[in-house]
Amino acid sequence: MTKSLPSRETVAEMLSACDARFIQLMADGCEEQVALDRTWDAYCCALMRTESHCFDPRDRLFESKLRTIREKG
Repeated sequence: MTKSLPSRETVAEMLSACDARFIQLMADGCEEQVALDRTWDAYCCALMRTESHCFDPRDRLFESKLRTIREKG
């Protein structure tokens, strides 16, 4: 069974949310690479609809937001 890819508009909305999350993490004092890794991990889990969740539990709410964007798209 193949998982369908989201539309370009949906991906753009997800990436926009990622930009905002990255900026928020940086403003909260997160190192740039750590903020990038955390954001990317949540994005990949949501985009690929993995059964597992992102590594950092603090990012699960954001991952859920991304999954919601994908499902609505």
